Amino acid sequence: MGNQYPQWTMGILAAISLALAASPAQAQTPAPQKDYGRIQKAQDVCPSVAVRHRKQHLHALPAKVIDPPQTDSGWPDFQGTWSANAYALNGIHSIEVGNDPAGNVIQCEDNSNVGSLLIDTPDGMIPYNEEGQKKKMEYLAGVYAPTKRLDIDTDVLCFWRGVPHDTTAGTFRMQYIPGFIVMHTQGIVSPTRIIPMDGRAHLTENVKLMMGDSVGHWQGHTLVVETTNNSGNTWFDKHGTWHSEELRVVEQWTMVDQNTMYYQATVYDPKVFTKPWSLAMTFNKMPENMSFVTREEACHEGERSVDRSVRAGQRAREAGITGYHIHVDLETGKAVSPAEQKYLDESHQPPGLSYAPMIK
Repeated sequence: MGNQYPQWTMGILAAISLALAASPAQAQTPAPQKDYGRIQKAQDVCPSVAVRHRKQHLHALPAKVIDPPQTDSGWPDFQGTWSANAYALNGIHSIEVGNDPAGNVIQCEDNSNVGSLLIDTPDGMIPYNEEGQKKKMEYLAGVYAPTKRLDIDTDVLCFWRGVPHDTTAGTFRMQYIPGFIVMHTQGIVSPTRIIPMDGRAHLTENVKLMMGDSVGHWQGHTLVVETTNNSGNTWFDKHGTWHSEELRVVEQWTMVDQNTMYYQATVYDPKVFTKPWSLAMTFNKMPENMSFVTREEACHEGERSVDRSVRAGQRAREAGITGYHIHVDLETGKAVSPAEQKYLDESHQPPGLSYAPMIK
C-alpha cells in the first residue's frame, strides 16, 4: 500500500533527505524565507538515471484509422487491456504540468514525464474563471502544508477518482456484456464503470455520484461516453484541479491501429471554467499474458499516513512556512508552468520544494 501514495510522501522525504542545506526550524520562530536548500537533480543523487525515451501522445485523431474487428453483435471490438505506460505522461499527478520534478528525484526518474495533456489551451492550463482559480490555489496551499484531512489530495484520501481521471490514470481493461461496456481501471481505488449502450436517459439532476452517470453510444467506429451527475468532490488529478457538480464530460475512444487507441475527453463546467477544454492520451494494447488482474484494494478512509501528513503540515505552518504545491524546475527554481510563477513569487516559500519541508 505504501507505494500507492508516492507523490505526497515523496515531497516530505525529499525535504528530509535531499535538501542540500536543511536545518530544523524552531516551531515558534516564523521562517518563511529560510533557505532549506534545493532538491538535487536526479543524476546527482541516483546511481544512474536511464532516459526512457518514452513516446509522445497523439494530440489529434489521425486522418486515417483502421476499421476495427467487430464482435458477433456488431460492435467494434475494443476489448482487452490498454495502457499508457509507454508514453511520457499520464493523468495521475497533474494533467497540466505532469509529474513533480522533486518526486522524480525520489523515484530516480528522468523528467520526460513533465508536460501537459491539454490539447486546446495555449498554456496547457485549465481555463478556470477567477473564482475557480482562487479555489484551486486554496487547494494547492492545503496540499503544500495541510492542516486538516480534506487538505490532502483526493487520491490519498481514497476517494474514487471520477471521470476522466479514472481513465487518464493510465491503465484500464475494457470488456463487453450484453448491452453494456465494462471498464476496470488499475489504481489506488479501482471502481468498475458499467456503461449502458442502449441510449437511456441520464439520472435525475438531484443524484450526484463520485463516478457520475455514464451513458455511451457508437459514432461510427468511435465509442462516445457522456458522463453527467458528477459529485463535486473529485479532482482531475492530484493537483487541486477541482470542478463543480455541473461537470459534464464527453469521452471518445478510437482505435488508430490494432494496438493503438486514441482517447480524448472534453470537459464542460460553466460554473468554474471560462470555456470547455479537452485533453488527449494514447494507449497501447497489452498482450493478454501481461494484462492486469483485479485485486483487493487496501486503500481505506482511515489511512494513517493522512494524519501524519496533516501533523507535518501543521508544524510547518506553526513555523511560519506557507506556500503552494507548485511544480518547480530543479535547475532554475522557477515554476514548471510560467502561468504559476506569480504564485511562487507571492508566497516566499522555501525555494525548490513543492511540499513544506519537514519541521521537527
